[in-house]
Amino acid sequence: MKVTLFIPCLVDRFLPDIGVASVRLLEMAGVKVRFDGRQTCCGQPAYNAGHPDLAESMARKVLKVLSQPGIVVAPSGSCVAMVRDFYGTMDLSAADLKRWRGLKDRVFELSEFLHREGLIAAIDAKLQARAVVHHSCHHLRHSVANGALNELLGRVEGLEVVEHEQAARCCGFGGVFSAKLPELSIAMARDRLDSAASVRPDYIALADAGCILQLRGVAAGAGAGADGHSPRIVHYAQLVTGVGLDGGAHAS
Repeated sequence: MKVTLFIPCLVDRFLPDIGVASVRLLEMAGVKVRFDGRQTCCGQPAYNAGHPDLAESMARKVLKVLSQPGIVVAPSGSCVAMVRDFYGTMDLSAADLKRWRGLKDRVFELSEFLHREGLIAAIDAKLQARAVVHHSCHHLRHSVANGALNELLGRVEGLEVVEHEQAARCCGFGGVFSAKLPELSIAMARDRLDSAASVRPDYIALADAGCILQLRGVAAGAGAGADGHSPRIVHYAQLVTGVGLDGGAHAS
């Protein structure tokens, strides 16, 4: 099986380990990965900021780049939601809407894709650690991949995934929300971090780069807890593959 990998702009610019981990995870599942270097932002920041013309311009480019047949996979619930759901609300031409209708049903979040194709059983990895999962808003509400994510992490031998009551609470990022209402955004992130810290995890695992940057930034500003404990905040693909974990995880 071959897929086209769509890399979010935040991953490309700030968190490249997520892209590497996504490729490695797909290859662990026996999938061949293609990547088109013409990719650009899906348009979500402009769309959320109230600039439809800019967002539509970006959407048209994405639709053109991803027009070739085949499955498209992205390690981001929010980017998948943007392409799969919100492009349909834009003032696009008839030709672009036709491209979108031909694309939307073959775009999947990474764990969602692995679950859909029955490939999670092929994953064989080890990591002696405790993790809590933050179910980011778009990942939970648009890709419906939270069950797939839990199933995937369950394939990592030695990894204890601790469930907790605030797993689905917003981290406060929300794109431009964090810029327009920084005090509220930071307070939400601190609340989320405090909740996760209560179970003393080694890692907080997420599915969206924006949430990772948000929680990492607020955590860095707050420093370690009173007991010196400070969990690492990573994309779930990194937990499975070990990319960026300093050798902490290994494929079996």
